[in-house]
Amino acid sequence: MTSSFPDPARTRAVLIGVSTYEKLPDLPTVDNNVSKLKELLMDDDLWGLPEKHCIDLTGDKASSVPQVMQTLHTAAAEATDAFLVYFAGHGLSPLKFGLHLALPSGDHERLYNALDFNHIRRVLLEVCTARQRLVILDCCYGGRALTDHLGSPDEELADLAGIKGTYLLAAASATVRALAPQDETYTAFTGEVIEALDRGIPDGPDLLDTDSLFVHVRRELIAKGRPEPQQRADGFGHRIVLAHNRWDQAVSPEAVAYAGALSATVGSGLGTADLGEALGLPPAQVKRYLRGGRIAPKAVLDAVTDLLGTRGRPLPPEKRNRLHELRRLAQRASEDADTQLLYWREEADRLRAELEELARELNGSALVAERDRLLSRLAHAQQYIKVTDGELAEAREDIDRLRREVDVLRLQARRLLAPDSDAEREEPSGHESAAVAKVSAVARQEGHVEGDERATAPTSGPDVSATPTRSSRAPDPPPSASVGAGCAFAVLVAAVLGYLLIGLAVSGGTVALEPSGGRRPTVSGEAYIWDVAGSVSSTFAVDDDAPTDRLEGTLRLEAGRECGSKPVEAVWEITVDGRSFKKGTAEIAGRGTSQEIATDFPLRSPAEKVTMRVGATGAAGTCDTFGLVWERPRLAKSFDVAYAF
Repeated sequence: MTSSFPDPARTRAVLIGVSTYEKLPDLPTVDNNVSKLKELLMDDDLWGLPEKHCIDLTGDKASSVPQVMQTLHTAAAEATDAFLVYFAGHGLSPLKFGLHLALPSGDHERLYNALDFNHIRRVLLEVCTARQRLVILDCCYGGRALTDHLGSPDEELADLAGIKGTYLLAAASATVRALAPQDETYTAFTGEVIEALDRGIPDGPDLLDTDSLFVHVRRELIAKGRPEPQQRADGFGHRIVLAHNRWDQAVSPEAVAYAGALSATVGSGLGTADLGEALGLPPAQVKRYLRGGRIAPKAVLDAVTDLLGTRGRPLPPEKRNRLHELRRLAQRASEDADTQLLYWREEADRLRAELEELARELNGSALVAERDRLLSRLAHAQQYIKVTDGELAEAREDIDRLRREVDVLRLQARRLLAPDSDAEREEPSGHESAAVAKVSAVARQEGHVEGDERATAPTSGPDVSATPTRSSRAPDPPPSASVGAGCAFAVLVAAVLGYLLIGLAVSGGTVALEPSGGRRPTVSGEAYIWDVAGSVSSTFAVDDDAPTDRLEGTLRLEAGRECGSKPVEAVWEITVDGRSFKKGTAEIAGRGTSQEIATDFPLRSPAEKVTMRVGATGAAGTCDTFGLVWERPRLAKSFDVAYAF
């Protein structure tokens, strides 16, 4: 379980960076590491540390061991919630003396001018009382340094740490040098850490912990062929929270509408900091809820309405119900599986509460049907939750497997792009030469046969010497010419028939539409089915790149049992590749009635994505609950003889 977010007021961070050395190679990008990390840690959207609690030691401030150790000692004593130590520079690791972090005048012969990691470990163990302690080392601890690299170690850095209750994140393993490219803004390892904090981790949790950060940074470094980082943690160290995740979900129109209504309800009287404190949420998370980057769940909306009530601004029931309706629409339209799963859990809780209330009021058989309806919807919601949980687990397993396969393929690709590839590039020219030689031989053979036929053809007859007159009939063509013309005609007829068959096969095919976004329908044979309360929006992707020029299918709306005699009025719209394509209205008299709409329309160009939206108009006296079925939705290519040619 991820630990709670560290309190900035009770947190201390010490960032140490050494970019210039007297004898070791300089590392100019280290100063950029420290300045950008400090900026991010002080950002209210990420952690929000006060400047006096985020101490940077670079240049003259990191010139002597006593100066640095005194700063570490003071900060460790003040930290009661979280303590962060970051070092970027050269690492030294003589076999007999353990890990040393080199300061400007330190080198292999002057270890007394380097930080002994055992002293840092002692500060963390004996001085620091913070419940969360984090050490990030962007270095290796060997003396074989090159201009573009940090040192190289002889033993595992993480095993050397051994600090109880502390998380250690290191740039590279013992046998690989940590990269510090001169032509980049940051060192390789810290650059990926900064990228993850600054831009966020796609599909990551709202609160980024050490484990989420490590998995993302490791994957990015391996994909770029760079040294693989390593980690070690005792206890809950894997779940220490570092920052808010800046990545936002894809914002849908429903999410924007919900966020706008929620923001207008809160008004300007409450700032994000005050609202976050009252709700027990970080201000950064409140900002995401109010701009639609995250969809505020039911618990947050209930807390907001309760807070407004205590502040003398109670919401009218109709406005509160409208906010919950917008919330449900935004959750159902979200493409994030976790958001949809949360929606179904909240719906199950709501239906259960309605059922309990109904049970208390049930006095006659007139309410039995309503109870059965709620039980049916509750069972449907529970079944959907169960199925979605299984799909999520399988999807996560598939993602993990694909990531491992991609890593292996990238490694194989790098091996295939070794110097041997030059020899492989010579092979195609050899094959081409062989193919050309073969074609030339066949051509010469055919030319020889044609020459033989010309040589053996008769050139004169018994009357060749006779002088022809103007009325003489032209000589008959030789038999071989007639046979050749007949063969040519037969070949032409066969070619035409072949092209016609190809045109029929290619242009007469169909392409299925597969659900890819929005609310996922229930699949029954070749039909998609929705149980609609209000509105529904689903997106379908084309599973083939075959040319198509029309949309096919039949849309059917059926009034629900709960509608009784109330009619259903609905509007429907089909969009193709984000552009409105066709729209219309549907009217159903009441329970037991339905209306079919043929969705057979020509397309101007092949489509890649089709979206179907259907919603009740909400007119007075109408019902907004109905069943929706889309039978055999697909794209097709009309038969076109010209297309075959």
